[in-house]
This record gives sequence, structure tokens and C-alpha cells, in this order.
Amino acid sequence: MLRRLPDPVVTRGGAAVFGVIIAIGAIALAIPLLPGESAPREGDIAPRAFAAVHESEYVSEELTEAARVEAEAAVEPVMASLEEVPEEQLSLLSMLFEEVVRLRLRTGLSSEERLGTLGESPGGIGLGQAIRSTLLTLDEDDLEDLRRSAVEGVSAILSSPLREKDQRNRIEAYLLVGNVPSFQNGEGALRELLDAFVTPTVALDELTTQGLRSEARDAVAPVLVSYSPGEVIAEEGQALDPVVIEALRETGVIREGFDYYDLGAGLLMGAALGTVLAVYLYRLQPFARPAERRGLMTLLAVLGTLVAVRVALPELLPDTEGRFFAYGLPVGAAAVVVSSVSAPRFGAMVAVVIALYAGFIAATAPSLAGAAFTSALEPLQLVIAYAAGGLAGAAAMQRTERLSRFAAAGLSVGAATAAVLLAFWMLTEQRETEGLGWLAMAATVAGSGSAVIGLGVHVLLSTALRVTTRMQLMELAQAGHPILQELQEKAPGTFHHSMLVGTLGEQAANRIGADSLLVRAGAYYHDIGKMQRPEYFVENNIERGVSPHDSLAPEASARIIHGHVLDGMDLARRRRLPALVGDFIPQHHGTRLVEFFYHKALERGETDAETFRYPGPRPQAKEQAIVMLADSCEALVRATQPETHEEIDKLVNGVFTERLAEGQMDECDITMRELREVAASFRSTLRAVYHPRIEYPDAPDSQQESDVTTGGTAPAVGPTPRDPVDPVEAEGRATDE
Repeated sequence: MLRRLPDPVVTRGGAAVFGVIIAIGAIALAIPLLPGESAPREGDIAPRAFAAVHESEYVSEELTEAARVEAEAAVEPVMASLEEVPEEQLSLLSMLFEEVVRLRLRTGLSSEERLGTLGESPGGIGLGQAIRSTLLTLDEDDLEDLRRSAVEGVSAILSSPLREKDQRNRIEAYLLVGNVPSFQNGEGALRELLDAFVTPTVALDELTTQGLRSEARDAVAPVLVSYSPGEVIAEEGQALDPVVIEALRETGVIREGFDYYDLGAGLLMGAALGTVLAVYLYRLQPFARPAERRGLMTLLAVLGTLVAVRVALPELLPDTEGRFFAYGLPVGAAAVVVSSVSAPRFGAMVAVVIALYAGFIAATAPSLAGAAFTSALEPLQLVIAYAAGGLAGAAAMQRTERLSRFAAAGLSVGAATAAVLLAFWMLTEQRETEGLGWLAMAATVAGSGSAVIGLGVHVLLSTALRVTTRMQLMELAQAGHPILQELQEKAPGTFHHSMLVGTLGEQAANRIGADSLLVRAGAYYHDIGKMQRPEYFVENNIERGVSPHDSLAPEASARIIHGHVLDGMDLARRRRLPALVGDFIPQHHGTRLVEFFYHKALERGETDAETFRYPGPRPQAKEQAIVMLADSCEALVRATQPETHEEIDKLVNGVFTERLAEGQMDECDITMRELREVAASFRSTLRAVYHPRIEYPDAPDSQQESDVTTGGTAPAVGPTPRDPVDPVEAEGRATDE
């Protein structure tokens, strides 16, 4: 009969969803993250000399605009004459002095009132307090002298066209040659009056001037620029101005915006990345059950690393000073995290695809084509350094059972990165010694960062997503765990049995390459349900020959025996045992019969086998299969107490034959070769545990009395007598009770 292959942990649909999410994230990272991110800015420095990619002749908008601006600036502004200004200003000046004379003749006004009234008069608006006070206090001759000088000055200055920008110079020139009052500070008083009453007599004719400038702008012909392929546009270290940026864009050096070809390349690369990971996820089946949370943890680690690379690389490249900053990115953390929750071979695949996509991002994200790299070897160096670091980190994460694994992974990432960078440093012509220090620093940062970030992400995500990790299994596999201590207290026989099953299973798992830590943890907890009614199971029954089942019907006894599975599953849920460990509770009996009580029922003529069958399911993985076999073998050998190695071997072989005949191995992926290895391991271990004891001669009565009175342990007096035991009945009673 052909055995049905077990259902894959990762289904085709699950792998497809994983790949689609990866592809969507990768495609999103292939386009600019921020508006204007890809546009070069004025003042950027060219990392190397840039030459035209293809022949180009174009109208330079920048040069044309510069020529038009120059033509506009060459047009002289058109001024309009304000002929009424001289007469208006002289009239206001005359009104000022008339008001001064009236105020001087009025009595009953205080000085402050005169100053205020003068300041509010048409001619006095805007005059300072000092000149108003001077006008009100001068004697009549000096006042007349000042009036005459002011009228002459305003008339002279405004007699010819006056622009605003020439106003100050014209006043100062008049004061040097014109009529200045002779009284003390007369020049200052005249200056204040001229400042107040001299205004421009011409103004800009904006409409006419703008028309002339528009004509001059339109008359400028477009500026044509041409470049041949390979013609240098910008030298290394040259600051980019708008003209150079335009030339780089027109000649194909700059690629910006949502170019359809670039977008298509991003779609293809993202789809390829998602497809590769999805295919290998399905083929490698790297996750333990349940796979959903581990898959989500892997998704977050991969996409988070790609986002970090996408954000950081455009800022760190090009490496014109040889500082190796881009190689300090802890890209290897992704492989470390993925390997900690899956098979390292899948972590290695993740490391490779992330390195390849990082190279794609570095080559396409910058605005200047090829500007990310300063040499032809640098793209290859980046990809190999990232891939080597990730592969080394994944390899170091085999069996992540201690925190030291993350430290070892960090050291591996740093060493692999340093080796790659050193190799490429040797290929360069410069071989600057100073670069070795930066190289070592970058490798150190990459390694330590991968370890620290990998551990932090591992702990945070595994806690948040409730993913069972190797470190959790290590904690559960300690005999001092609270649940195991409770088991030892309430059901010491079951506890001892579980420890032996764990030892059997762990040794066998190591021989066939199964997860020995998971086997040990599963074995320790597979019978925790017996704590509810420990006295109903023979290993906890201290009084030999007396069993509480003697007074029960076979069906009632079977229900109690079944109950330890259900009680164990309930306890596992309440104590929050990981699902990986909890799966061992129902699967270590599979769908077997409670044979001892089933045979008793048959003797009474009752034949409903389903009443005596465990609910299952059968073992779904080789680890559960190992525990099922170890549980039966240990119980049977302990119950029958074989005298020779051959008897042990016969009992073990019988258990394996019976389980295969029952079809209990049909739903897991264990092979016949592996079963032979497991059986050999069990035989070897059980021989060591249940070897025949040495028969000591009878001790003298005095010696026995001494041992009793002093609390010593009397040696066995000959072999322990045993009743004949039927192997089938013993195995059934030991396992079921």
C-alpha cells in the first residue's frame, strides 16, 4: 500500500501570498520614496567626470532664459515727466511760511500748541519738530532769509527732470553752490526744508518699459546646444549648475521621474524577487508548524531590511573618499533573523536575494546613472559583500539554542564582509593603507549590528507574533521548569518516564538529523495531562498489584486513559505552552487503541473499537513519530524487565512493526531508513538503561542489621523475583494505564 505523503507545512497558496507581498514591497522600493528624491540639486558635486551617453542637439531652456534676461536688463527704463510737481511743491512751501507768520502773531497759544498746529497745516505735514521749532522762533529777518533760500532751492532743483534715485545728490550739490541762510545752523534748516519739499519730477513708465522689455525678450533666438557621445559635460568635483544639469538630462546621463522603462525594470525585478523566494519557500519547507507566524516574521525581516537599504544607500554612495560606509549596513541581520525561525538554508537564500536587490537599488536609485559607484568593480563588491555576510550569518544560526549563537553570527558576518572588502582592496590600484582602517570599521559595524539587531528583532517579533524559538524550547527543556516540577511532585513515575522518553528521543533525533531539542521538549510534556489523575496510571501506582481500574468497567477506564490527552491539551493552553510542544500531547498516541482495556472488553463480547481509540491525530512530523515510538518502547521495556539484550531488541522491533502495521507513521515524513536508525538508537539506549543487575551473594545477618540500623542501603539479595508477564498485555497496561 502506498503511503500518503504528509501535507506540506507551507502550502502553494501560502508561498504564493508570501511571494506576492515580497514582490509588492520590492516594486514599491524601486520607485522614488519621496517627491523630487531623484532630482539632482544645484550645487551637488559630480563624483566623477560625466560624458554624454548619446548624441544630442536641443534647445537649452537655461541658456535661452539667461539670454532673454540679459536682453531685458539692457532696456533702459522709460520715464514719464511730472510737470505739475514744481508748482505744487512751491505752493506748499509758500503756505508753510504763511502759516508760520500767522502763528507767530497769535497770542494766547503755548509753544506746544503752536508746534502742533504747524504740524497739522498743509505745508507742515511731515516736518520734524526741530525745523518747526526753528521756524517759530527765528527773528523776522532770518525767517525771511530762510524762506527766500528755500524757494530758490526748490525752484532750482526742480527746474530740470529729477528721478528719485538722484534726489539726495541734487540737494547736496545745491547746498554747496546755492544761497544758504547766514544765521547759525541755517544750512541745516534749509536741508530739512529741501528734503521735505523736493520730490521727483519724473517717474517710471511701467507700461511702456514692460512693452519694450517684452520686445527685447522676444527678439532673442533660442540657444541650440549639441553634444557628441562621450563628450565631457561635467568634470569630477565640479559643482552642478542648472545648465550642466540640463545637459546631463538631455544627453541621457540623468534619469529621473517615472520613466516607463525604469518602472518596467522595477516591476520585473520585484516580481523575480518575490517568485524566487516563494518557490524556494515551498520547495525547502523551512518552517515548523504553525508556519503563518514564522512566515510573517520572515516577511517583516526581509522587507524591513530592503527599506533600510533603500533609504540608506543613496545617502552613503558614492563612496568617493573610501570610507566604506555602505558596507557597514547590517544587511546580514535579515539572514540571521530568518535563520533563527526557519531552516538556515532558507536564510541563506534570503541573504542572496537581498544582496542582489541591494545592488539593483544602488544602481537605479541615484539620479545620476552610475553615480552610485566610483569604479567598475564596486557594484560587484557591494553585492558579494552583502551576500557573503548574510550567508555566513545564516550558517552560524544552525540550532539557535543560546544567545551566543547571535554573537557567533555577528562574528561570521563581520569576518566574511572584511574578507570580501580586503580582496577587492587588493584589486584596486591605489591600495591606500588608510582605507584598511575604514574597511575594518565597516566590517565590525556590519557584524555587530547584524548580531544586535538580529537578536533584538528576533526577540521582539517572536514575542509579538508568539513564534516558538529555539531559546524558548531550551527553557522548556529544563527539568526545573514549573510545569515539570509540578509533574514531578504530583506524578513522579510519569515524570521519570518522560525524562527517559526525552533521552531516547533526543539520541534518535540526532542520528537522523531531526530536531532533537524539539523532541526532548515534546517528550517532557507529552504526558502532563496525567497530573489530573496520576493514580490511574501504573507508573504512579506505588502499591504493586493494586489498581483503581480493577473496580471500573473497561469503557470507564478507557475514558480516563483518553482523558489524560484532553487534560494535557487543556493544561497546555492554560499554561501557554507553544503549539509546537503542545502538538506532542495528542499525537504521541495517534489514533491507537487503548489495547489493554479493549481486549478486556472483547472478552466480555463488546466490540465497539472507536470507544477505545485515541482521538489523534497521527504524528504529523518525524519528531512526533520519534516520541510516539520512544514512549511505547520505554513503557514496554520497563514493564517487562527483559533479562538480555536480545529481549530488549525484540521488544523494540515489535513496537516498530506494530506501529507501522497500524498506519501510525503514514502522515509524517519519516522514511524506512530513518526508522531503522531510530530503532537502532533505541536499542542502544535501552540496553544501557535497563541492563541486567549484578547478583550479589547473601550478606550475613549482622551486616543486614547494621545496614538497617545505620540507615545504609542493603544490597540486593539475588535477583528480584518477577511474575511471568505477557509482552502484549504489559505493553498495553504500561502505556495505557
